[in-house]
Amino acid sequence: MIKGMLSAISKLCLALPLLALAACSGDDEGASAPALPTETVQLYIAVPAAADTRVGDPGEPTGEGADWDELAVMLEYVQNSDDISMPAQRRMAKIITKEEFDRLPSLDAEGRVKLFTLDVQPGDVHIYGVTYSSGIAVTDDDKDLGDVIDGWANSTDAVASLTIPNSYAEGDANRVGKFLSVATGYYADATGGLGTYAIRFNFDGEPGQARPTMTLTRLAAKIDIQWDAADAYPAYSDVAVKGFTFHGEGNTGGSQMVSGPGSGRLFPTLVAEDSEQLGGQSTFLNTSEISRRNGRVYHYVFPDGVGIPRVTFGISAYDENSQRVEKNYTFTFPSALSKATWYKVNTTIRGLNGENTTFQLENWQTGD
Repeated sequence: MIKGMLSAISKLCLALPLLALAACSGDDEGASAPALPTETVQLYIAVPAAADTRVGDPGEPTGEGADWDELAVMLEYVQNSDDISMPAQRRMAKIITKEEFDRLPSLDAEGRVKLFTLDVQPGDVHIYGVTYSSGIAVTDDDKDLGDVIDGWANSTDAVASLTIPNSYAEGDANRVGKFLSVATGYYADATGGLGTYAIRFNFDGEPGQARPTMTLTRLAAKIDIQWDAADAYPAYSDVAVKGFTFHGEGNTGGSQMVSGPGSGRLFPTLVAEDSEQLGGQSTFLNTSEISRRNGRVYHYVFPDGVGIPRVTFGISAYDENSQRVEKNYTFTFPSALSKATWYKVNTTIRGLNGENTTFQLENWQTGD
C-alpha cells in the first residue's frame, strides 16, 4: 500500500525547507576548511501507524501504541564504482524530535509518510532509520539510543552490531507502548535487502528526481500463548499450568547462554548467521486459579536475528492417590524470530500431555 501511495505522490513540489544532515562528530578539526559541495536528497520516511488502526488481534488490549519522541536518520558511505571521493566523515546521523517529524510535509492523510530533505555530499550510501524514546538507558553507563547512534557515527562498528536490551523501558508506566514504539528500517533494494543509494551531482541545478524510500517497521516480535488445561483423564485432577519461560537463545548451551532477558539487534536482518546469540530468558508465572487451567499470556521481545527460541512450561496435577505429580514440556519455534511478526501459539493439554501445540504467524506491521 505504501509503495503505491509513494508512487502516486512522487511528483509533489520540490521546493521544500531543507534539513541539513549534521555529522555526529564532536571533533572540530577542519572547521575552518571550505565546505565541500553538497547535493539535495529528498527521502520518503514511513513509520508505523497507531495501533488502533490494526484489526484481527484477538484478546484483551495490551497497551500497544505509538510512544516515541525521537527519530534518527543514519547515513553510511560505501565504496562506489564512479570516480567520487569518499567524504572525510563516512558516517553521519540526524536526530529530530517527533514534533519536528510531525511538521514535515505529509504524503498521506494519517501522517505516516513524510518527506525528509537532506543536503549531503555525493557518494554511494546506505540509509537507516530508528524511532525510540529519549532518556531510556540501553547501556550500563546509562546511554540512550541517541547516544549509541552518535557513537556509531564516530566508530567503525558495523550497523548490525547495534543492540537494544529486552529490559527496555522496564519500570516505565507505559513500558509496553515504549517497547513497541521502537521501529527500524533501511533503504532497501528490489529484493528487500539493504540497498545502496547513489547520490550524484545534478548539473542542471535541480534536485535529483530519484527519491529513496525508507519504511520503518516495529522491531519487536509478539509471542502470544494461549492454553487450555482440561481435567480429561479420571486418573488426574486439578491439572494446572504453572508458568511459561521464554528462552530467546535457543537450546545451544555453553557460551551461547545469556543470563537475564538478554538483548536484540536494531537491524536483525543484517546479521550474519554465525553471529552471537543475544536472547535471554523471561518467565511468566500464573497467579490466579483460573489462569492455571485456561489462559493467555503475551510476551514482547527484540529479535537478535540468529537465536531459535523455545518456550518451556510445567504441568502439575493430582493423581488417583492424591499425590502431586509434575511434568515439563518444551516447544521450539521453527526459526529465528522476525521483527514485526506476531507468533500465536495454541496448546491443548490433556491430563499430563501437552498436545496439539500449533503455531500461527501473522504480519504485525500495524496498519499495513
